[in-house]
Amino acid sequence: MPGKKTRKKAQPSCVRTPAELEVECATQLRRIGDKLNFRQKLLNLIAKLFCSGT
Repeated sequence: MPGKKTRKKAQPSCVRTPAELEVECATQLRRIGDKLNFRQKLLNLIAKLFCSGT
């Protein structure tokens, strides 16, 4: 029928293996840890500069 739009074919879902999921998860956790570590180091530096006891 000319008035009806044709349906798009469903795209295949991206199936990942458990090993790929573990690598992705580990990468994300490492990035989060790196950010937190950088923030903590920065806070420690600021505290040293402005809250010196001498």
